[in-house]
Amino acid sequence: MIIITITERKASKREIALTKQQKEIRDIPNSHVKWLIQRIFKQKFSAIFVIVASILSICLNMTRPIIMGLLFDKLEYWYEYHAEFGIEPPLSLYLSKIWLNGDIAVYMLLVLILGLIAFIINISLGILNERVAQRTERDIRNDFYASVQSKSMAFHDTAKVGELMSQATFDVRMINVTISPGLRMITQAVLTASIAISLTFYYSWKIGLILIGMLPFYIWTVRNYSINIKPLTEKVQTQFGISNALLQENVSGIRVVRAFTAERHEYKRFSKEIDTLRDDIINRGKRQAFYLAPLVLSITIAISLGLSVFFIRQGQMTVGNAIAINGSLIQLYDPTFMLSWVVYLTNMGIAGAKRILGTMKEERIILENPDAKELENVKGKIEYRNVNFCYHTHRKKIDSTENKENTKKVRNTLQEVTFSAKPGDIIAILGPTGCGKSTITKLLARMYDPDSGEILIDGHNIKDVTIESLRKNIGVIEQDVFLFSTTLKENIAYGLNRDVSDEEVIEFAKAAQAHEFILSFDEGYDTIVGERGVTLSGGQKQRIAIARAFLADPKILILDDSASAIDAETEEKIQKAMNNLLQNRTVFIITHRLSTIKRANKIIVMRKGKIVSQGNHDQLLKMSEDYRRVFGRHINLPPIETISTEELVTGGTK
Repeated sequence: MIIITITERKASKREIALTKQQKEIRDIPNSHVKWLIQRIFKQKFSAIFVIVASILSICLNMTRPIIMGLLFDKLEYWYEYHAEFGIEPPLSLYLSKIWLNGDIAVYMLLVLILGLIAFIINISLGILNERVAQRTERDIRNDFYASVQSKSMAFHDTAKVGELMSQATFDVRMINVTISPGLRMITQAVLTASIAISLTFYYSWKIGLILIGMLPFYIWTVRNYSINIKPLTEKVQTQFGISNALLQENVSGIRVVRAFTAERHEYKRFSKEIDTLRDDIINRGKRQAFYLAPLVLSITIAISLGLSVFFIRQGQMTVGNAIAINGSLIQLYDPTFMLSWVVYLTNMGIAGAKRILGTMKEERIILENPDAKELENVKGKIEYRNVNFCYHTHRKKIDSTENKENTKKVRNTLQEVTFSAKPGDIIAILGPTGCGKSTITKLLARMYDPDSGEILIDGHNIKDVTIESLRKNIGVIEQDVFLFSTTLKENIAYGLNRDVSDEEVIEFAKAAQAHEFILSFDEGYDTIVGERGVTLSGGQKQRIAIARAFLADPKILILDDSASAIDAETEEKIQKAMNNLLQNRTVFIITHRLSTIKRANKIIVMRKGKIVSQGNHDQLLKMSEDYRRVFGRHINLPPIETISTEELVTGGTK
């Protein structure tokens, strides 16, 4: 993978905002529910307006049954007034008299006006609620991205890209739905139930007691539904992430899958996960079907209707009061069905928030010293002082089923690494696989932080300078080159915070011996490469990466076996161009190519995480058995000279 650790192409304000977000991540509460509430009420005015508007809308809706009850009592009184005189008015006269009665007209007009006001409030409420949801979704997604970007490479070494994508898309979207319409639905359901109970007690305390008696059963059904649906919801979202991660992995590795004719095997793996996801969703659906709150409400309304008829016949209640009571209870049907949906949405949102917060709170973040200073006017003097590092200690995310007693002590990747480089030095690092060569350079760019010891650039501890100013002075080209799915020109100019002319791009492409093959494409520099640059050969990708690094003009350059996929003839051309380009830079080269190593001012030989010898080519051929073993088959070795271990490790300096 290629990492050009220089400033991203972002406006300075955006970079400052991102840094601020990264700092805010440290203060996130541990409770995902509390964190979610904080994110919603970050927009205090809008969130409070949604709640207040919801309350007002519900009050208007619940006023209608009261007015309808009063209206019905007026009509009944008017009808009975005529009936006392033996008058049976025809329907036309009856309707015409309604408009002549001022009270009746006022009631009917009130119903119309309240309906219009409620309609306008609901429009405003819907718009603002959606605005709160979308802004919260945006903020959470930005915070999640900033969190992932700020973590050390130890996190990315173990994280699954598909799982992170699932959290950044599906889980964040579920939080959005929880807020809109979830926030409004919750407010409506709770308030509607409170008003309905209050009205019932106001008109008939006897029916109110019946309602209170049924309330525990109603609450129990909702609570039981919520408790049972929560683990099923979390299981669905976890399984969705697993399926998504498997899909992403298989698509990214499609060439390997086809090379080993493993399509059927991968299809079975994916089908198994999808079948599990299907079964989890079906099980959740079954549990949703057993939502008994509407049944409890129907029984309550039936009892209320029966008692209302009885009280009317006993003269203890008017028909209008009965309409008001049962009309308000019928209004509970919508909130009751809403509660099912709200509980489902809320559990989805909370499960998503739990997963997202779990990732954001991972304690594997490269923290910047609050008093960090800008690293300016870099000369390139580098010092490693007794640096120790172990990957195992940085990968603390251990399976919860793992027995700690079975964990074995792991050897440090780097042990007491000490050396220095002068400005303009070319330092070659070599040794067997796994000896810590690449780790040395990764620590320099703070991809990881050492467990102990210090790394200094121009006398400044790298932990005391800003990460941005550190990395913009370091260019890294690794063996596995990463290119973005965009044009060749944009890939070469990637990471610069300034406009780059076509002439500059072409100049450095020529220096990296990439110009010729770029022009062989129909679109030239505007050719769009596939994801990860899969449409280019390994050698072509490495030449693009070299052009990109040199255009960035870093003072410190790290070449991690960057010429491994380049043929000897092309490498020779690039080396000639590098003679000028490498001047006044401190360069680290990780390679086993003798032609490259011989150009180095200093050669560091590694074994099992330790520096076993250092010096120039001629010195090491005479002093170091490890170095002689690397090239013994290719050149005639001079007689080995006896030298103390200390002089061998320090390169002859004390």
